[in-house]
Amino acid sequence: MENKQELLSLINAHVTDLIKEENADALIIFNQANYRYLTNFTGEEAQLILTASGERVLLSDSRFAGQIKAQAPGELDVVMKHSSDYEELTKALKKMNVKKVLVEGEFVSASEYEKLKQLNPELEFVMVEELVERVRNIKDDLEIAALRKAIDISMESFKGILPMINPGVKERAIGAKLDYLFKVNGGDGPDFDTIVASGVRSAWAHGVASDKELAEGDMIVIDFGSFYHGYAADITRTVALGEVDAEMHKIYDIVHKAQRRGIAAAVAGNTGYDVDKAARDYITEQGYGQYFGHGIGHGIGLEIHELCQPALPFRTTKLVNNMVHTVEPGIYLPDKGGVRIEDDILVHDQTPETLSTLPKDELISL
Repeated sequence: MENKQELLSLINAHVTDLIKEENADALIIFNQANYRYLTNFTGEEAQLILTASGERVLLSDSRFAGQIKAQAPGELDVVMKHSSDYEELTKALKKMNVKKVLVEGEFVSASEYEKLKQLNPELEFVMVEELVERVRNIKDDLEIAALRKAIDISMESFKGILPMINPGVKERAIGAKLDYLFKVNGGDGPDFDTIVASGVRSAWAHGVASDKELAEGDMIVIDFGSFYHGYAADITRTVALGEVDAEMHKIYDIVHKAQRRGIAAAVAGNTGYDVDKAARDYITEQGYGQYFGHGIGHGIGLEIHELCQPALPFRTTKLVNNMVHTVEPGIYLPDKGGVRIEDDILVHDQTPETLSTLPKDELISL
């Protein structure tokens, strides 16, 4: 816990520096991932006030009193709420020497924001976007260790469902078994709705597992990931059930080579655009550019999708050491099928490390 407390102190200091840069006195945090990051408290019902001087006030309720005591190290004032969130926030703010208060704009509605202002007419409130996330983007050693474990659990679970891939098996059954194996193998469960998309549905980039039965000749896109201690893995593999169409073999090879180019570009100093361009240009050169419609990737961490919001898009973000992000090119042919290959990449100077190591060099036929 001592190491964790030291890391939390450092992390909170980085965020208080950003509060000061905004010439503000405090930040109200509503995002669960963000208050977890700053306190280590994992409960789903809380708000955190962090001041520019480093004072932390966590507002929760009696259900989580013991959990907060066990999980949250360091100096932390805890308020057990007995009225509405905004009334309790008002009480807490009135006890603090603050005048300008930042609010996480992505996590309050317009009506909630107005209510906060009405209850505190003497204070200036300013909406900000992704302030804590700017610090979260760069992972510390404990976070990287948790991500590695989440990825290992996810890969082991994927291996466990391969024997199930047979004609007549429903996509939903494969997805359910994966979700089950995540927990059996030590994870916290799926970090998004597991995608199992077969046949023509493999051209659906987000084809969540359905009642469709697998059939001979299907391409099957499986996009999956488990949480581990709150950190999310995100991996995709495409496999074939029996012999598939020659063009599907062709696009698999193109996607694989495009991904290799994208990963090679994921070096410190480049941007997400450089990663995207390296992969996309190759797919376009091979005549399939119109069939790759989504972005090349996103960050991962305490949330499955990081570095993908308007304030901090992956495309314009400069990569620095210890960022972890996906590289996931795909080609999706309408009414025929698709291919996606996705891995989790740790930025490490000029040598990106691929954390997810499931086989992918050849199309796996089952």
